[in-house]
Amino acid sequence: LGPIPPLPPSLRGWQRHSLVRGIRGSSTDLRVCVCACVRQRARTPRPNDMAQFAARVVAPAPHVGGRRTRRGANGKNQATRRNGAHTAALAQAPHTQTKHTNGNAATSTPSSREALMKLQAQAGTNRYAQEPKSSIIGIGLTIHNAPVELREKLAVPEQEWPRAIEEMCKYPHIDEAAILSTCNRLEIYSVALSFNRGVREIEEWLSSSSGVPLEELRPYLFLLKDKDATRHLLQVSSGLDSLVMGEGQILAQVKQVFKVGQECNGFGRQLSGLFKQAITCGKRVRSETNIASGAVSVSSAAAELAQLKLPTQDWETARVAIIGAGKMSRLLVKHLASKGCSEVTVVNRSA
Repeated sequence: LGPIPPLPPSLRGWQRHSLVRGIRGSSTDLRVCVCACVRQRARTPRPNDMAQFAARVVAPAPHVGGRRTRRGANGKNQATRRNGAHTAALAQAPHTQTKHTNGNAATSTPSSREALMKLQAQAGTNRYAQEPKSSIIGIGLTIHNAPVELREKLAVPEQEWPRAIEEMCKYPHIDEAAILSTCNRLEIYSVALSFNRGVREIEEWLSSSSGVPLEELRPYLFLLKDKDATRHLLQVSSGLDSLVMGEGQILAQVKQVFKVGQECNGFGRQLSGLFKQAITCGKRVRSETNIASGAVSVSSAAAELAQLKLPTQDWETARVAIIGAGKMSRLLVKHLASKGCSEVTVVNRSA
């Protein structure tokens, strides 16, 4: 092949390579060498420089020696055609790679068209309902952020829990639902196919069931998602979010939610597992810590505080009036009776 011609500016870094510097062989060997250099270089040369270098190196050398050139029937030099074929192959190497890449793209064109046709066929359906990942939503209000008047309007009696769960699960984006309604809180836990639309549908149900406009309801609502909703339910069952730290009634109420939910179609696998873990967490907190020691309910704390305020700190001569005839009033009567109080008057605004 003769001496190696000077390299273009973008390929001068290859002169340090021993393969290029000492090559003396056929055009095929040179092509292998160039390909090896291309693999070892971090920067791929431009196609024009590669073509110029290949055209200079693989150009046919003058005839040396007694070997005759063979001519074909068409009168053209077959060796020259072979060299020209190698030159064309080297010159078109980057373009061949580009065509190969385009070929892969052309191969994938039918699959892309099929995907586009599927999207067009599903244009009329709700894309949020097709999302594989669902979200756990925790929404509601508690004694910490809502007045008692609003909590009374939103309260759902225990016998109405199955009906409320069935109504919420009729919405298109709500898959599961559970209600925790006590005198201090109303919390709804749901599994929604779309977080934003699920929240909107729960808010609509709260507004329609209570008669409170959504504009008046939203400032008092808390909203939690996935891990935050799970953490909040664990705190509630442990008594950490109660008015009296460590109260035991909330754990019984969480158990009742799980018990009622077992008979409802809208209380599915995910919420069932969530409430199981909440009950287990509440039991462990009370058995492994001292959070349940002392007064662990509002009624017992009220009885102890009232006893400290008495002049003699004795209930035998005291006369007590209780306003209200709810669950807390009944518990308060039991605590007072256990402490020796014998005269109790209960006042209620309704019969």
